[in-house]
Amino acid sequence: MVVKEKISELLKRLNDGVFEKEEAIALTLLSAIAGESIFLLGSPGVAKSLTARRLKFAFKDGQSFE
Repeated sequence: MVVKEKISELLKRLNDGVFEKEEAIALTLLSAIAGESIFLLGSPGVAKSLTARRLKFAFKDGQSFE
């Protein structure tokens, strides 16, 4: 499996059960792979924390803090 297919499968799994947050999840994954930071700004209840929590599952032994 090539890298593009692996990333597509990973994004599919990260987006499973999430509505209209595909772009935000894809951008957080891109920033993590690139080793850069990302700042999620929005009103309460727009899935910022959900996006961050799901991102840790993209990495072996991923950890987060809140």
